[in-house]
Amino acid sequence: MSGFNVNIEALHQYSRKLASHKSAVNKVSGLVDQSDVGDESWGVVGWFVKQSYTDMLGELKDLMTEMENGLQSASDKISAAAKHYQEAEDGYQSELKRIASEVEKTTVKTISS
Repeated sequence: MSGFNVNIEALHQYSRKLASHKSAVNKVSGLVDQSDVGDESWGVVGWFVKQSYTDMLGELKDLMTEMENGLQSASDKISAAAKHYQEAEDGYQSELKRIASEVEKTTVKTISS
């Protein structure tokens, strides 16, 4: 007989772990904000590269936001999967208890001829 075994608590732990990684991404986003210096800091040479630098920082910030959203989405989906597995498990247990109760109520009669 083949089957599967799901460790529901491991799914919950993984979901929480994914969500916790958002704080690390948020820290990096904060560092990106700090790395954007004013125009006057660039000097004459900076005039040629400042806009490119600012654009790249904006792209990096967007990527960090996407990463945070992705981590949250994955966390939500793993958590939902754990919930569905738990609901299925609870349903199977309930049904098996009902069947066991019905079996216990059954009276076996011996019929002799």
